[in-house]
Order: sequence, then structure tokens, then C-alpha cells
Amino acid sequence: MSRVYVGLDVESDFHGRFPWKSQLVEVAGSIHQAVVDEGPREAPVTFVLLHGNPTWGFLYRKFIAELSKDYRVVVPDHVGFGRSDKPSDRSYYTLERHIENLSATLDRLQVRRAVLVMQDWGGPIGMGWATRHPERAAGFVILDTWAFVKKPPMKLPWLFKLLVLGKGGWRRATKKNMFTELFLIRGSKLDAATADAYRAPHPTPADRVGIARFPQLIPETHNRDHETWGTMAAIEEGLSTIADRPALVVWALKDPAFSKEQMEHWKSVFSDLDGPHLLPRAKHFLQEDAPTEILEWIRAWADRRFLHRPRAAA
Repeated sequence: MSRVYVGLDVESDFHGRFPWKSQLVEVAGSIHQAVVDEGPREAPVTFVLLHGNPTWGFLYRKFIAELSKDYRVVVPDHVGFGRSDKPSDRSYYTLERHIENLSATLDRLQVRRAVLVMQDWGGPIGMGWATRHPERAAGFVILDTWAFVKKPPMKLPWLFKLLVLGKGGWRRATKKNMFTELFLIRGSKLDAATADAYRAPHPTPADRVGIARFPQLIPETHNRDHETWGTMAAIEEGLSTIADRPALVVWALKDPAFSKEQMEHWKSVFSDLDGPHLLPRAKHFLQEDAPTEILEWIRAWADRRFLHRPRAAA
């Protein structure tokens, strides 16, 4: 039986918890990408908050409220997610296209000194943009993500391949909405109102093509013929161009999707690194599990780096 949700409106403010309106930017294929843009335009840097699968800008609601007090905060919804358009053509959803869409949106908003906050697919998409525009990247916040295919080796768990990429995987992702219902809502034990905020962008199976495509875009190290392998390899090689930027790493230790080995690898990427700061009880969606702790680390790091004042004086 397909999951279909009625009575939900992704444009709502979700009982005051997401009061920000989104503007629409036309990107590749005459599709529109939704983006929230808040905070002072004269701020020294712009935080760009990038979500993964199957979430949207709502994931960063507490981050927008806090960071926009002193910084400009830009929060795109990847095409296929949130308030953005949701093309039904599976071939539309590629890593290259997601990077191009982010580039078009940041160009339109004239974002110059970007501090990218990246979780899950936010990493490949954000680093895809940053390694192509290193002069516009001012810093990075790494939250359980990756941007490499060769080192450390990428190998998908057999259970993930069976449930998501194997027979019936597309149906489970679209008709059953497994990523939202099982991995996100049940995995993070979300309350009913929060769960509905994540259901709202994808009320029917036809709206979930982007969700189902993301796992297909993950290349394993050995599979050089994978559609995304070349793009990921280029991103990995390009990390050297932004290696001198300040970076903050916050890592959830109960995340089944990302390992300590991947966390350790980020330490070798940046020469100016704060962390890793560890969250022993947080899982994959750490913005839901530990927003207060993450924001304390981000504010302390960013205020010192970009406002040149200690957090206590902020």
C-alpha cells in the first residue's frame, strides 16, 4: 500500500517553527529551486546550510534562528526536496545537476564568502561547488558527510544494497517512503508535528523521485563505471584547493551511514581544523538529535574566526 499524505502544506510555517518564506530561483531545465535567505547582508560571511536525503531546510530551523542574528544564512532545498520543484524524470537527478543548481542559486543571491554547513549529500554537493569556486569559500562545517570515493574506500553495507538498491528498492523509497518513515522519523524518534513537516514536501510517491535517486548516485570505490564516480573523484582531487580554509568537524558516533574512518579522513584534508567534536548519542540526523551542542560549537568557532570576538561577548 502506498503512503499518501493529505492535509499537509509545505509552504506553511509549521506552527511557527519555520516562519521563513522561500524564494524561487530558476535553475537547470527551467526548474525552480527554493531557498531561504535571512540575516544581515553586510555580515562578514554567509552560512550556506545544505541538507541531505530525505530532509529539507526545515532540518536547519534552529540553525537559521540562531545564526541569522549575526550572519547571513542561505538555505537551499535541493531540487526534488522541500519547497523546490520535483521533476518526475529520473534522469534529471544527477550529482552534477545538483551542483549546477546550487551554483546557479548562489550566483543569483550573490553569495561571495560562503561558510558551507554540510550533512549527508550536502557534502558532495557543497564540496562540488566549493572546489569549482574556491575563491568564494570562506570556511566549512562538516556534519557527518563525505566528499571522496578513493580514500578512504567507499563500500556500501550489504543490507543497504539489499533494501535500497536491490529488487523492490525503488518501490520502498517511493511508495513506502522508507527514507522518511523508517530512517528519519523512526530513527530519530520524531514527534508527530515534526514528522509531518518532513512528510509535507513529498505527499505522494510521484514526489519522491529525488529521494529514490540519491542512493543510486553513491559510487563504491571499485566501481569506476558508476555514473557518479568521475564527479566524486574530481571533487576529492579538488579538496586541496580549499585545504587552507578554516573548518569545523562535528560528528555523530551512532550514525550508521558514516564511519570513524571517514571522520578521521577529514582531519587530513584541512590544515586549520577545529575538532572533531563528538556527539556520542546522536545518529545520522544529528541536527535533530543535538542541535544545541552543534550550534554552540559553530557559534564559538565562527564568532572567533569571522566576527573576531569570543562567544561570551556575542
